[in-house]
Amino acid sequence: MKMWEGRFSKPSDELMESFNNSLPFDKALIEEDIVGSIAWAGALRKIGVYSEDEYTKVKNGLNSILDDYKEGSIEFSRSDEDIHMAVERLLTERVGEAGERLHTGRSRNDQVITDTRLYTKKALSKVKESLVELQKVVVTRARSDLQIIIPGFTHYQQAQPILLSHYWMSFFSILEREKSRIGHAVLSTDILPLGSGAIAGSGFHIDRNAIAEELGFSAVSSNSIDMVSSRDFLLETLSVFASIGIHLSRYAEDLIVWSTREFGFIELDDAWSTGSSMMPQKKNPDSLELIRGKSGRLLGNYMRMAATLKGLGLTYFKDLQEDKEPLFDSEHNLQMVLKVFTCVLGSLKVRDERIRHSLDPFLLATDMADYLVRKKLPFRQAHKVIGRIVRYCVEAKMDLTEIPLEKLRDFSELFDEDVANLYSWEQAISSRTVKGGTGWESVKSQIDEAIRIIDNS
Repeated sequence: MKMWEGRFSKPSDELMESFNNSLPFDKALIEEDIVGSIAWAGALRKIGVYSEDEYTKVKNGLNSILDDYKEGSIEFSRSDEDIHMAVERLLTERVGEAGERLHTGRSRNDQVITDTRLYTKKALSKVKESLVELQKVVVTRARSDLQIIIPGFTHYQQAQPILLSHYWMSFFSILEREKSRIGHAVLSTDILPLGSGAIAGSGFHIDRNAIAEELGFSAVSSNSIDMVSSRDFLLETLSVFASIGIHLSRYAEDLIVWSTREFGFIELDDAWSTGSSMMPQKKNPDSLELIRGKSGRLLGNYMRMAATLKGLGLTYFKDLQEDKEPLFDSEHNLQMVLKVFTCVLGSLKVRDERIRHSLDPFLLATDMADYLVRKKLPFRQAHKVIGRIVRYCVEAKMDLTEIPLEKLRDFSELFDEDVANLYSWEQAISSRTVKGGTGWESVKSQIDEAIRIIDNS
């Protein structure tokens, strides 16, 4: 039996029944639906729709449905279009006529958006917790790798020497910004819709502030039309999830490249690698490749939601039934991605000797230009001088650090004996003491600040 069948002269076609049914996926909202329904029942008690005994009966009935669901003993009916109708039917079967009064002054429109906002708040909180766990591993990695100098890359070309810890801390910084984006998504989500009705607001004088307090919402919606139709909080949430996925993908890409035989900077732990069905020697970074691949899925879920919304007027349309699967899918996959990345990063081995052997003396070219600038040569002129020296080295098949002082003076009389002080990776690192730079003291400060941030999370 349908809750709305009084208007119709014949039942829905079976294909329409299947097409319309969202229960297979929106049953994930059962806990939120029951919590929200208990709060609504309490509000109905305050205005006399329920007596104290009826309210207690309804509350206990709703809790028993949730307990049975968790135990796997709930049987849904073909007539249950969604989890909201299913819960109402089950409640009515258990407590009788009191169950039929639960929907007084409430629409599925404000009911479903309340459930979805409650679910989204929890999802955002869980993702933030996972980000913090990943940040902890990043900091541990940065502390342990503090003495390792690597070639920094632009355009996949060796650019300047940096500390590996400086690279790891760049990951921490971007994760911190993702946490701030989550915080804003929570603010957009943390608004109570219940009491908005189908479009015009409830016809009963419900204490919405009390419901908001009970359900943990920090604000009550100010316009029923806006609240029933609002899905911007989902767009923002899916955008944040996609952004996290994109950034994890970028770091995964670096680690995939670094794990190749050609680079050999790192080696993934066997637990987070896979083999080949044909080639016995293969050790594939599939954990990182899947992380990279999942970013497309997360971005696709955002685009799916945006495409659904862009042609809709106000307030509710059945198209909005399509809002939940992208949320559920993105949350599930992002949590897996975060947990896997945390394990991969914490267990990988850094091949320090291989990295040091790969350092190209041309990495010091910028330091040599700075040397000339300190001797009062304008930077653009210094840049040209060092460029000519680099070209000479390439043609002579010589390292930058192998040129005799006499030859350097052919390019600029400003070169002196002290130029030899530049020919040290440690010196190059030590010179970058600026805040946010790759110098040891700067990176240590970044790590200390990161620890403070984590402790306050």
